[in-house]
Amino acid sequence: MASEQYEYDAVIVGAGVMGALVAKKLTEAGKKVLILEAGRASGLSFASYQSYVETYRKAEIKDTNSPYVQNAMAPSPYERDIAKSSERTPDLNGYQVQKGPLPFGSTYLRSLGGTTLHWLGTCPRMLPSDFRLHSLYGVGRDWPIDYDEIAPYYCEAEWAIGVSANKEDQSYFGVHFPEDYDYPMERIPLSWSDLQIAAAVDGSTLRLGSQDYPVWVESLPQARNAIPRKGYTPQGAVGAEHLGQRCEGNASCIPICPVQAKYSALKTLSRLNPARATLRTQAVATALKLGADGRIAGIEVAQYADEAGALPVHRGTVRGRLYVLAAHAVENAKLLLASKAANRSDQVGRNLMDHPFFITWALAPKNLGMFRGPGQTAGIPSFRDGAFRRDFAAMRIDLGNWGWDVATYPPASDVVSRVGQGLYGSALRRQLADELPRQLRIGFDIEQLPESRNRVTISPEFMGPLGSYRPVLHYDLSDYTKRAMLAATEIADHVYRCMGIEPQNILSHYEPSDPSYTTLKHKGKTVGLSFIGAGHHMGTHRMGSSPKDSVTDKHSRAWDHDNLYIVGCGSMVTSGSANPTLTGAALSLMAADAMLRQLKQEAP
Repeated sequence: MASEQYEYDAVIVGAGVMGALVAKKLTEAGKKVLILEAGRASGLSFASYQSYVETYRKAEIKDTNSPYVQNAMAPSPYERDIAKSSERTPDLNGYQVQKGPLPFGSTYLRSLGGTTLHWLGTCPRMLPSDFRLHSLYGVGRDWPIDYDEIAPYYCEAEWAIGVSANKEDQSYFGVHFPEDYDYPMERIPLSWSDLQIAAAVDGSTLRLGSQDYPVWVESLPQARNAIPRKGYTPQGAVGAEHLGQRCEGNASCIPICPVQAKYSALKTLSRLNPARATLRTQAVATALKLGADGRIAGIEVAQYADEAGALPVHRGTVRGRLYVLAAHAVENAKLLLASKAANRSDQVGRNLMDHPFFITWALAPKNLGMFRGPGQTAGIPSFRDGAFRRDFAAMRIDLGNWGWDVATYPPASDVVSRVGQGLYGSALRRQLADELPRQLRIGFDIEQLPESRNRVTISPEFMGPLGSYRPVLHYDLSDYTKRAMLAATEIADHVYRCMGIEPQNILSHYEPSDPSYTTLKHKGKTVGLSFIGAGHHMGTHRMGSSPKDSVTDKHSRAWDHDNLYIVGCGSMVTSGSANPTLTGAALSLMAADAMLRQLKQEAP
């Protein structure tokens, strides 16, 4: 079907990694794109990026979003906004409206570069079994694609982002690679603490249920620059190509790499062909316009001049041959709901998933070298798959180099505590030098299944700036996920025993006053558990094989509007146990190929 002429082949909402990669692929094929970004036009020069670094260094509270000043016209959720909530008494502290029963504690950034500005950069692939969860284990839902179909796009995404890893390290649980393929850069070496944990646990086994599982430490694929392989040149810093060629071991990967050795979407955006890519920042998409033929006829945009809202806001409509929502799983769902679009299945906003991050911690008997090297270089993949998935969720185990970090907020909390005990000067320094390097934290990224009750909604009761909606979140954890947390305590105890840590030095505890505190009945007892958000938003516009129970087809094209693509981690059907960004990027590149085929077919 021929279409009329448009200035743009595609209008893309969102300038994070998904939107940037789609724009790159389309423009390299000769197409013209318009990218709409709700956030400010900063970060694309070396000086503006350094301002983020300085903001972080000066911040009294150093959390995920602390380098990035809040934008009143395009607000982002903050972890410290989280409080207890319920349907009757929602948490209204931040941009998101939390209606419980549990808080959705994950953040994202509405800014140029999106959430890749503050992510860790961990990029494992999902396992082949993750795509067939229901067929294999009777839980969750099967994807409309399998590992073999997405595998070429994993390869493409790894080279587009720049991932450091060795394929022989990642070839487990059925993950496979083309014979002539390897990652663009060699793996980042394991930290001193990783090596000591590996020496203690490698070769051990742990029985869960009726099976024994081997336990081993493995390096993690990282979107951070290491030694390049033949044919790959590491992307340097924005505005300073000679910088950021190698990871320098800064432990502040979250929230910001001070040398730009970690990938962010700014690197892709800064290298787009300006003759084919138009970037419009401070431009908030407020609604999709629906045409009489069922296609999208345009996107309504509010362009603000200043972040205080003091200057007039320009409103208009932009049009293209195709429309791509790449704004984030929550923001995509919010925009679709506000537009009454793509929701014939009633699945838009539903099936919101994260990886609830369960933490255990202990004090090791010897120096582990904590707070040295990159934030994270390795983990324990042993429990990413297994027969136990019929009963409880899979998990990927993080070995961080931050000590107790999110558990007790060291080292500042340790300083305050010891000063309160009367320690000063050299005595204080000796105490800290002894304790801090021995702080071992083991974190568990727990798989979460799609559930209709976990969702994003909107309400005229909760409006944001520029006449747009605030996202309203309804979130809870199933017993399936909570049982995995109990299993995680067994796994952690196994690791601690292997390392010779005495029971009295296992210090994990969970406070009922914590907004995320929850309980599980186990063997006649009530067990208290707690978690934090991993920042892994998934599932709000899932793909599928039928328009009856999914929002898009396997190419991320909306069933209800044939010129609308909805890309990113919101398209994911299940969460698996892998950080989702790489999978979201692969799905976005797969969608970009479908867009190119459609543009060719519909060429005027």
